[in-house]
Amino acid sequence: MIGGIAAGIVVFNAEKERLENNISRLKKQVKDVYIFDNSNVSDGDYDGVTYLSENKNCGIAYALNRIMEQAKADGYKWLITMDQDSLIPDGMVHGFEESIRTHENIGIICPQVIDRRRTYLQAEDNEAEEYVNFCITSASCTSIEAWENCGKFDEWMFIDLVDNDFCKRITLSGYKILKLNKWILDQEFGKITPKSEWKQKFWVGVSKILHNQNFVKFSYKKSVSPLRVYYTNRNIIYVNKKLNKYGSIGYENYNCKGYLGFIISFMIPSILRAQDKKSVLKATIQGVCDGKRSKPGEWSAEI
Repeated sequence: MIGGIAAGIVVFNAEKERLENNISRLKKQVKDVYIFDNSNVSDGDYDGVTYLSENKNCGIAYALNRIMEQAKADGYKWLITMDQDSLIPDGMVHGFEESIRTHENIGIICPQVIDRRRTYLQAEDNEAEEYVNFCITSASCTSIEAWENCGKFDEWMFIDLVDNDFCKRITLSGYKILKLNKWILDQEFGKITPKSEWKQKFWVGVSKILHNQNFVKFSYKKSVSPLRVYYTNRNIIYVNKKLNKYGSIGYENYNCKGYLGFIISFMIPSILRAQDKKSVLKATIQGVCDGKRSKPGEWSAEI
């Protein structure tokens, strides 16, 4: 069933050697690989792939939609979406194919995802499977039918919280997200530098005592991007307007349950930890203002 699932990679100023390694690993498990290049200067010199580019950064949602459309046009029903730096575990596609055959109403199949630089995160040591409400796009296998029926990826969002919005609409549309703990993807989230071992242990201990994972953030130094701060502050408001009939969304990323918690756990720490505090403060204010001005069409599930 090697032709049953294709793979797509969204890239941006990719390191060519690492990307070629990623492609090589994918080609051992799937027949067709699609690349959408969000770089300003395209480089389509990759063997055996379908290369897409508009010579500008169109955002993750736009890129994913174009890859999905191409895979559908080529007759595929499922697509594994990958980041440029993520390496797919051996045998994972076959494992996904088995689950597609044995489960009903699946919209997405995903592996465990662990950032091993964050020592407080531990992979579940079992081969259980479970239904979840959210997964990241990297290494997830999405039904093209489900992608169409739930309204595709929201291109206005550009990047941050695109996953949350899409997964919420997938499940509200009657599909399930199946996580297979047997498969583990090592994924790096953000640019971080772990602090000394004793500082890591201290802050992990504090978080356990207070039952609040936000304190773990003090166990590492983080490079804060004003652009990502802008999109996060903008999109958290936008997506909660868009899906307001279905409860809050996106706050789970920041270990909180509402906007006040978001301010405490993301907005304020981003400013305090930023290397360029003025730029991050400006991005925060602009993101909040643009989010409040946004007028998303209210989405409704059609089951």
